[in-house]
Amino acid sequence: MDNGKITNKTVEVIEKALGDLKDNKASKQEVLDLIDERKAKDVEAIEAAKKEVADVKSQADELKTLADNLQKQVRQLKAAEGYSPDSKGRYNGIYSSPVEAKLVGLAIMAASMTAGMGRVDVARKRTAILKALDRMGAEVNWLDDNGKKTATTTSQASGSALVTIEQAPGLILLLEQYGVYRRNAMPVPMGAGQTPTPKIDQLLTVYVPGEGTAPTLTDPEAKCLMLTPKVMTALSAYSLELDEDSAIPLAELYGQLFARSFAYYEDLCGFLGDGTSTYFGFTGIVGALRAVDSTIGNIKSLVVGAGNAYSELTLANFEAVAGTLPTGADDENAKWFVHKYFYYTVMVPLAIAAGGTPMSEILLGMQRRQRLYLGYDVEFTQVMPKAEANSQICALLANLRLGAMLGTRGGMEFAQSDQRYFDQGLVALRGRNRVAINAHGVGDTTDAGPICGLITAAS
Repeated sequence: MDNGKITNKTVEVIEKALGDLKDNKASKQEVLDLIDERKAKDVEAIEAAKKEVADVKSQADELKTLADNLQKQVRQLKAAEGYSPDSKGRYNGIYSSPVEAKLVGLAIMAASMTAGMGRVDVARKRTAILKALDRMGAEVNWLDDNGKKTATTTSQASGSALVTIEQAPGLILLLEQYGVYRRNAMPVPMGAGQTPTPKIDQLLTVYVPGEGTAPTLTDPEAKCLMLTPKVMTALSAYSLELDEDSAIPLAELYGQLFARSFAYYEDLCGFLGDGTSTYFGFTGIVGALRAVDSTIGNIKSLVVGAGNAYSELTLANFEAVAGTLPTGADDENAKWFVHKYFYYTVMVPLAIAAGGTPMSEILLGMQRRQRLYLGYDVEFTQVMPKAEANSQICALLANLRLGAMLGTRGGMEFAQSDQRYFDQGLVALRGRNRVAINAHGVGDTTDAGPICGLITAAS
């Protein structure tokens, strides 16, 4: 069984039990006992799942199956006029309008069909698609391999088509919808290369000088935060047999596919990045916190838990994290960032056991469909840990608007290659997303920053 399904089922059971507690159908102790029982069963189920060995299909078969499924979905959507209308027959897709959806789909098709320009039928389709884009008043931005606009209005053999924010804001909204880091960090528009951003931490000195006396000049020390863009790339497959009428379903399908994928990796790098190749060289929040000092007790933005196991963490540990967050960062943008399973199996039981305000806050939040903990909103990010480990940063309380940045370069690019899946009659569709990540608000060994966290003990 998939580990995610195991833990998701536990979360559902705990949520139901919390509802029973709110309705006085269960006692606090019954809910706590249920949580302990579910956690024990999860450990057994996950260990059993690890022993199961499944047959592994070849990569080519998996890609072929994926491509077949994608094309099947496109045809199904096409049969339904490209999207699922609401009860009144209106557009109900992921973009702001069917026009925007069609624009994205046509841009993807224009980029992909460069691969088949040697075929008369494909060249004819591509010409029709470019004319359709022109009729819509959309200019296709062709980029070279370095991400720079080319001087021509037709695509290059190795270039890509850029779908910009102005053309398709729905694509960017999708990234924000799925991406926790993108949604909360400070957005910074970028140029082609590195983008320096000044940061001033100290306040100016204020004087009340007498008449005829000049105030003393304060020379604040300005740090320079550097945003270095990197290109995230994902690959899928596309059939050249699709025509202009397939534009809307194509945009619906690939828009979600690429947006979800890029958003997940932005979260992975933004929260957990340690500068290694695993995280594409990005240093995210956890990596930046650990880089402050090799001794975790010296990192002022971190509170060391009462033990190295989740069962040893206390409500006082979480309260200490809240107390560590600087006053200047304590506004509506300050949130807990944790794994959903960690929230329901660690944080919720501590609040229930404490009773009073902590428990009432949990139950009130459920009623309002808003998760709260110690007065702060809780946002789930599934890249945060759910299994305990020594010296593990398991929970963050952070104001990412003040402590983290996400540099972006315009939009999402699409390019093609007809070589990779030549034997399957498919074109490889490549999506590229240029971003930069900088988690700068982690404090130092003297003061805490706007990004604080709870770390388990070393042993």
